Amino acid sequence: MTPAARLAEWLDVRPNEIRLVVLAFAGAFLMMAFVVLSRALREAFFLEIFDASSLPYVGGAAIALGLAAATIFSRAVSVRHPQSVMRVTIAGLAVAILAMHPFLDDDGTLIVAFYLLTAVGTLLLTSGFWLVVSELFAVREAKRLFGLVSAGGTLGLLAAGLSMRPLLGQFQPRDLLFVLAGLLGLALVVNEAFPRDRLGRTATGREPVSPTTFGQGLRLIGSTSQVRLIAIIFLLVGAASAIVDFQFKEAVQASLGRGPDMAVFFGDFYAWTGGLALLVQVLLTTRLLASLGVAGSVALVPLVVAFGSVGMLIIPSLAVATGLRGADSTLRKSVFRSVMEFLWVPVPNHLRRRTKTFVDSVADALGEGLGVLIVFLWVTLPGLPSRWLSVFVIGICTVLLVLSGRIGTEYFRTLRSRLAGDGVDGTLAAATGARGHTLSRLDITRVLKTSGLYPEETADLAASRSSQVDRVGRAERGESDDPETVLRSHDVARITDLLREGGATDPDLVPALVRLLARDRLLDSVTRVVVEIGDTAIPELANMLADESADFVIRRRLPRVLAHIPDPAAEEALVEALEANRFEIRYRAAVALARRRRLGLPGVPDRAQKRVWSAIRSELGRGRAVWELARLLDDVDPDPFVERRLGERGQLSLEHVFRMLGLVEDSDAIRSAWKAILSDQPEARSFALEYLDQVLPKDVRSRLWPFIGDMSADRERRAIRPLDDVVADLVRTGATLFGEGEDRLALRRYLDGSRPDDSPDGEAE
Repeated sequence: MTPAARLAEWLDVRPNEIRLVVLAFAGAFLMMAFVVLSRALREAFFLEIFDASSLPYVGGAAIALGLAAATIFSRAVSVRHPQSVMRVTIAGLAVAILAMHPFLDDDGTLIVAFYLLTAVGTLLLTSGFWLVVSELFAVREAKRLFGLVSAGGTLGLLAAGLSMRPLLGQFQPRDLLFVLAGLLGLALVVNEAFPRDRLGRTATGREPVSPTTFGQGLRLIGSTSQVRLIAIIFLLVGAASAIVDFQFKEAVQASLGRGPDMAVFFGDFYAWTGGLALLVQVLLTTRLLASLGVAGSVALVPLVVAFGSVGMLIIPSLAVATGLRGADSTLRKSVFRSVMEFLWVPVPNHLRRRTKTFVDSVADALGEGLGVLIVFLWVTLPGLPSRWLSVFVIGICTVLLVLSGRIGTEYFRTLRSRLAGDGVDGTLAAATGARGHTLSRLDITRVLKTSGLYPEETADLAASRSSQVDRVGRAERGESDDPETVLRSHDVARITDLLREGGATDPDLVPALVRLLARDRLLDSVTRVVVEIGDTAIPELANMLADESADFVIRRRLPRVLAHIPDPAAEEALVEALEANRFEIRYRAAVALARRRRLGLPGVPDRAQKRVWSAIRSELGRGRAVWELARLLDDVDPDPFVERRLGERGQLSLEHVFRMLGLVEDSDAIRSAWKAILSDQPEARSFALEYLDQVLPKDVRSRLWPFIGDMSADRERRAIRPLDDVVADLVRTGATLFGEGEDRLALRRYLDGSRPDDSPDGEAE
């Protein structure tokens, strides 16, 4: 394995994602390098001519222009793809910068124009870049890879910051405008190189065509829970960070004075925090998001800052202020930024395009302004001690901790909505050619059976009428009409006649009725009569269902009967059958339990839910080889959970697991997830995997993942079971009909030889 392949495996970048990750990483690098270099140049040009006291005026103008530009940008991306809008934005900004180069020496008006152009341009570039990236990655990919993509931006920030001194040693500041234009040119190349199939696959065909006004954008932010929470969190984090930054700079000034030592200290500080942020993004961000979840990852910054602010209250010093500001800067640039960008991925495209740029421009500006206002009202005007600003920071962090829990809940709701209702089902229907309900052959069969006009039923009716003619003759010959005698006879006509006339509803006849379930032509009639008998029939049905030595033909049909008996004891018998040795018994028991839900019969109580989870874990522990041998001897009744079967090996077992999950989780969402897992739509499948990742217990998720994918190469290797264990499992569970030593050896050779063809992912299970 090459070093590059080892690095990709360690970072959990799949082979089909390498190009996309490299492009996104490079795009983030170029964008942040442009942001840092343009900011340094515009401030240098401005302060060369104007007094520092003028900065608030030009800063305010930049904010106002930024809001106007965000409105125009949002209007554009609401009717055109973000990649196209970014193409025009990048090219236009590069041309404008190059046009200013010959006239930028001492023209104050042009310098102000350059300041405003680059300030607004960096806002649109960063927001637009992440808008494009969020549409390139499916939600599961974004969860794994956004930390790595963000690391590209941090590396660009470091590279641009460290290159300023050598660049200014070789070139005049004005000549660095060519470097800015060059960065934009490379960014344009990256923008055009993004895979077209990735950009096209997210289109739903239902996105709005009307442009977004400023007021509409703000109303959308206010009326959409997740977007509103993202905006509020951005605002509060910005306010807390502004206050912490003031405390830090005040502590540095008090300790080091105004000499060169302070400049050296700031340079070292920004270099170290940038380097730490890069390491956190590469090594920890993805793992933290996977282990802590969305809520825990968002809560990390306010939790750390709150503890640091408590330290500032108790021991206000340069060391504490530096540690606090360093932790805040490192985590905001790494974990926080990656998670907040990830939160935009499940937001529907049309909503994201209309609101993201507003949030990026308004929330950041208002947050920083709020922090500055608090400092002004507490320190600048009344001259109160700055250490007590930590009280404001702690208060803000407390609110953020509450909001982190809410954003986790809203993220799950958005995910659930996208999975079950917003585009996923429609995409799958289009992909599978679903056209709603039609009278297929299966539907007509069901209708005929229900109406009693099915050919087999018609034959039974004819036999019944004939039996009435012969009844007198049988009586004259001394043949008994005792119900039990009739049920034990082989005369289908007499049995059908007895069942139809209601002469077999005595509970004592249940054993005889159960035996008749083995006869195909009597199955429906016997089922109806036993259901009419009701709860008194349950002990006999439950005992036979649990008896592994009983007639298998009858056992596999008992769940169909129990599915329609309202008594909770029927539910308990079916739950117990979920752990039977034979797969078909387990499968049909789950189908029966799901049918009871649809009929509104008593559901799984709390104690039974534990048994269902136990059955799920047991099924997942059987291994791929056992799963692939699962078969059904009879067709089951039509089941809304399954609209189509692909006929792939192991699909019945996976379907069985998902049906059981629907008994203990949201059945509609699980059904949507199952449909998405079977589909060839990457976005739908990604939503399904992320939903399952959120709701399933960790051990269930780790057992299920080898069967549905989304595993790294390292985890796939670790999931491979020893072949001898697989063979033993097959024999122990009765999935194979032979168990002698010679047969076991033959089975082992078969499995060993079939692995390269039958298990593309290299798993023996």
